[in-house]
Amino acid sequence: MLWFWQHGNQLFILFLTPLLGLIFDYTLSKKVILYLLGTSVVLFLPIVAGYEYIIPYTVQALGLTALSCLYYFYSRQITQVTPKIISAILIGGLAFIVLKHLAFMDSMSGYQKVEKSWNVNHHKIEYIVDQGFSGRPLLKYEIRKYGLIPIVLKKVDRAYDDDTTNSCIVHFTDI
Repeated sequence: MLWFWQHGNQLFILFLTPLLGLIFDYTLSKKVILYLLGTSVVLFLPIVAGYEYIIPYTVQALGLTALSCLYYFYSRQITQVTPKIISAILIGGLAFIVLKHLAFMDSMSGYQKVEKSWNVNHHKIEYIVDQGFSGRPLLKYEIRKYGLIPIVLKKVDRAYDDDTTNSCIVHFTDI
């Protein structure tokens, strides 16, 4: 599941999972939790099918909600208040320590930056600069098609900008 998290800084939201699950335990009913979990799973299905949401951090919010709902079921098994709070703090702390190392390692891996973006005929074309750990950046164009519901996109093709003459024609293989 870590490949959904584009950069390590977004991993830190996962350490809030036990705390949010504990809040769910004290404030929400089991029916509401099942509804939240079901909604998160249904909204996560386009991601599994290869789509991505155009709303930033949607996947992270869905993941945090689903994991917090699952922690809710764990927390309900503990009957006393003090062990619930200690358990949430310990699991959150361990998650923070593990995720801190993953975020640090990922921060050195480079970045991707969208230089230019176009919307053409139900497609979104982006010119992306992908700078790795070292060397010159990889320049590429990615074309995505809007789904039936226009809040999801599916990557259709990618073309690399190896042309140094700055031509205005991009050749995609599939289209």
